[in-house]
Parts: sequence; structure tokens; C-alpha cells
Amino acid sequence: MIKLFQSGSCGQILYFCLLLFLVGFDFAKDPIEHFLVGTKEGIQKQVYGSDGADIAQSQRSFVEGLRTPDYGMHSQPQSVREHASGMVAQALAMEAKNSAIRMAYISVLVAMGFATIVAMIWMVFARVRDIGWPAAVGFGVLAPKLAIRILPGTFPPLTFEILQYGFVAAIILLGFVPGGFARGPRAEPVRQTVVPEPTRRVPGQFGQRMR
Repeated sequence: MIKLFQSGSCGQILYFCLLLFLVGFDFAKDPIEHFLVGTKEGIQKQVYGSDGADIAQSQRSFVEGLRTPDYGMHSQPQSVREHASGMVAQALAMEAKNSAIRMAYISVLVAMGFATIVAMIWMVFARVRDIGWPAAVGFGVLAPKLAIRILPGTFPPLTFEILQYGFVAAIILLGFVPGGFARGPRAEPVRQTVVPEPTRRVPGQFGQRMR
């Protein structure tokens, strides 16, 4: 993960494209969450509908078995234990399915938030690297956002607004700084053209022939 943040650079065009993508994804989070909630509730209704019907049928058969005399053909306590253990197993299976659905829903939400944070951190550090500023500038840009994420609800409303809008302003202004701005024109050495020296004549060779 550290190598990911320490590699690559991000030009102005790529930076603004990623920034627009993150803004669009931020606006799309609520519809995505509503869709996931609806999907989760739909699956849970199906689970309750199928497994709940099986449990209800087992309960009815259990009650009918208690009311119907078996005339000594079966042991009554053993039959009661078998019905009870079957209903408990069905209830546990239904609860396990519901727990798995809830865990999958929470995992998707956590993955979405983690991917957003990773993309934002890489984008800021890659842009700072392209400009030529030290990594401390990237930490300074990300500090308000990370403070809001790590310590939610601990800031007064005015402080929260300052951090939120300060981060938005900093991340937008970061895109307008041209690449290599901190390095300046002296960052790259000026290439000097090599002028070949004229061939010097050795004294005493004028008019002589090669043998």
C-alpha cells in the first residue's frame, strides 16, 4: 500500500478526470446504498418466506403430533425431542442466512468507502509529486478530510464547515498548479551542443605521401 502511494505521478488532465469521477461517485453513493438496502431486504424476505414457511409447517406437524395419540407405537419424549431439534436447526439456518446477508451488505459499503479513500490519497500524492512539492503538502491537503472521517461528530458545526470547505478548496486549487512548478526551469540541466574541434595538422607532414 505504501509503495502504491509512493509511485506514479498525476498530470492536470488525469487529476481533474479522477476528481470528477470521485465527485460523481460521491453523489451516486446514496442511490447505490438505497439499491443495496432494497436488495438486502428482498433477499431477507425470500429467506423468511421459504424458511419461515418450513418452520411454520414443522410447528404445525409438531402440534398435531402431540395431539394425535400414537397408541404406544413410538416413544413420545423421543418424538418431541426430534421435532424440537428440527425446528431449532431450521431457525438457526435462517438466522445464519440473514447474518450472511447483513455481513455482505456491510462489506460492500466498507469496500466502497475504502476504495474512495485510497483513490483520493493516491490522487493527491501523485499530483503533489508531479508538481514537485514534498509529501508534507499532500498530508496538509488530506488532513481536514481525514480528521472528519476519523473523528466524526467531534467537531463543532463551524469547525466542521471550515474543514469541509477548506479541503474542497485545497483539492481544487491543487489541480490548477502546473506540473514541475516547484522544480522551476533549473530542474532540468541545459544541454550544451558539442562543437567538434578542428583537426590540427601535425608539423612536417605537409606534402608528404604515405608509404
